[in-house]
Amino acid sequence: MDIKQTEVTLAHIDDAYNVATMSREIIEQGLQWSWIPERVGRCILSPEINVITAKNDGDLIGFGIMYYGNSKAHLNLLGVDASWRSHGIGSRLLSWLERCAMIAGLESSQLELRESNHKARAFYSRHGYSEIERVQGYYQKRENAIRMARNLRDLPSSE
Repeated sequence: MDIKQTEVTLAHIDDAYNVATMSREIIEQGLQWSWIPERVGRCILSPEINVITAKNDGDLIGFGIMYYGNSKAHLNLLGVDASWRSHGIGSRLLSWLERCAMIAGLESSQLELRESNHKARAFYSRHGYSEIERVQGYYQKRENAIRMARNLRDLPSSE
């Protein structure tokens, strides 16, 4: 595992299947598969959305999908393969997406995550996100979500 060989870049349409599969396995576990390859492919082709991948030696180890609106960005998905967690991959992906939003002049970034996902809540809190709302039944009426937000104007110039 050589972290130095990890490359974060914009996704290519050929990445849609692998990103969707990773989403199903690590994010949508226990839910109906909604981020199917066709949906991810549409995101990759959209001018309002960035889909990025982290690859190590050509293998997908993480990805992020962020929508850029008029004043807010929305982090749709961020996932890192379990064997690569705690190596800074998630932080690199999040930082890449947030910098794009900040450069585009957006004011804030929002996301939702499962209420039961305490590790993700801690991860986003460490990255400046605050919990702003609890959304009942957000995940296919099976699980509640926590909505979190961050003011992008607070991003340090070195982040």
